[in-house]
Amino acid sequence: MTDAAMEEEIVARDDDAEVSIPPENAFVDHPPPPPISEDDSASATDVDDDVVDDDDDEAVNGRRGDDGEDDDDDDEDGEVGGGDDDVPPSSSSSSSSSSSDPTNALLSAMSHKDIGNGHFKSGNYPDAVRSYRRGTNALKNLNINNCGDEQVKSILITLQTNLSMVTYKQEKYKMSRDVASKAIDIDGTNVKALYRRAMAHRMLGDIDSARDDLRAALGIEPNNVAVRKELVLIKKVLDERKAKEKAGLQRAFSSRGASSLYSDKEEEEKRKEMERKEKDRLEKEAMEGRKKEWEDECVRRMASDPPEDVVSFEEWDKQRRKKEEKAEKARKKAKKAEEDLRREERRRAKKAAMKENDDDGSDDDELTEKELSALRGYKKTSDGRTTSYFTREQTEHERELIGSIAPKRIDESSSPSSTSNLAASEGGGGSGGGSGPSAWNASGTTWEEKDATDWCTKTLERCLLNTPASAHYSSSSSTTYVAVVKGVSDVKGDASVAIAGGKKRYIYDYHATVKYEISIEGGEVVASGALKLPEVHSANTSSGNEEELEVEILAWKKAPQDDDVGTSGRVQDCIECRKVLITDVRKSVLGFVEKFNENF
Repeated sequence: MTDAAMEEEIVARDDDAEVSIPPENAFVDHPPPPPISEDDSASATDVDDDVVDDDDDEAVNGRRGDDGEDDDDDDEDGEVGGGDDDVPPSSSSSSSSSSSDPTNALLSAMSHKDIGNGHFKSGNYPDAVRSYRRGTNALKNLNINNCGDEQVKSILITLQTNLSMVTYKQEKYKMSRDVASKAIDIDGTNVKALYRRAMAHRMLGDIDSARDDLRAALGIEPNNVAVRKELVLIKKVLDERKAKEKAGLQRAFSSRGASSLYSDKEEEEKRKEMERKEKDRLEKEAMEGRKKEWEDECVRRMASDPPEDVVSFEEWDKQRRKKEEKAEKARKKAKKAEEDLRREERRRAKKAAMKENDDDGSDDDELTEKELSALRGYKKTSDGRTTSYFTREQTEHERELIGSIAPKRIDESSSPSSTSNLAASEGGGGSGGGSGPSAWNASGTTWEEKDATDWCTKTLERCLLNTPASAHYSSSSSTTYVAVVKGVSDVKGDASVAIAGGKKRYIYDYHATVKYEISIEGGEVVASGALKLPEVHSANTSSGNEEELEVEILAWKKAPQDDDVGTSGRVQDCIECRKVLITDVRKSVLGFVEKFNENF
């Protein structure tokens, strides 16, 4: 009998044996387990640093019963595995002795760990999983409610992190995550368990949970290279997701992608409202006309000799409608008779023409000149041209229709917006483009947006560069400090002018960096740095309150020094001079807003 067959026979025999679990204090009189060597504790934990997941126990070589249920279930004390078939191939007496003796249990678990490491190195993942699970099962009774010895916890964490790594290699990411979570339940500060669960979370698509685990691991070991690399990868995934969401929102709300459904609906409602008002007006005028006729009729009846009885308006109107209906029927009857007469005349004329064109006694096999002409494929048009038989002539009515539906160019000189655009270009605002609505939107009721990004970007940069020099006089050293803007960089953003409801809205969102230098009398530069404008938009600048504009102070590029003789207090003076410069920069931004409003 082979070793594998013997192992299966022993495991099958142990399935029917009852496993006795000793009480919690059964190990008090036993001697402490032998210390674990450094090589033993590190051999399994250093197997790999990857993680994975799956909930298919059968794929991890757990046996299934006839009813389809897994024999190896997760134990409630936080360990993985728990069936009799996890017992290593040995006699029943040695298995019972191992479960009751802490020393034997530790030795058995370490043996399974070493065997699992060997299987992993040879690429035999299923056997490695089986060995790690058996090692975990051997120690689960020694760590009930996480109250076991530190050595027991250490080996359990090693087995479970290795099991998490192997299941990750098998692409069982859910199982890898769950096994790593059980190791974290034993020791919440175990960096390797946090790292493995984070990798499993990432493969499952739970990016936020993966980031939380990596941050926790980095807080415990800030210099862990593997954790840092994984955190960078997570950040890259989050950035890509945010970029896709932003691109989707831009496409949804851009002027090109916006649907004209609402504008068409608004125009349709306006048209219906106008038609209803026109109908009401005509009905009102008709009613007034009928009442005037009724009044005239009443006067005529009273003035007649002898006087006639006066009828009410309702009765008179009813009689009037009957007369109109009778006259309408007579008119339709006369029209129908006229059409019938005309149709009969056309029929007679057509019959007479056909009789004239008939063959005058000739043989039926001979063709007339008209028939021969038709067979040749040519015919005469109304203007005398000879053309193909299939050429169709358009009637005068059809020509009129085609002429009326042809596109016509809008006369820009007659539109109100062109006049204002011309005035704006002649008045110096030509760079900003037309400020009024388009010719098709002369009333300004339809949403219309015009891009002004290029003009606003150049103007904002120019306004920041033209910020006046900011001076600060130091009373302590009798020195004047002057801050000057030396450059503007990273001016990025967009701007547009929207017209809707007859009103104009200025929309812009920018950020920029302003570089400056602080010098004293004689031109000596004592300090330099940069200011960052993170948000320059219509919400914090349209009110004209410069304090609402946020300005971030970056680190000194050239820090002021006050340790020289006669320069005491220079650092504080440079800070005060920088405050004056910040105020002037805010005013420059407000100046840009005013120019934007004036030129568009």
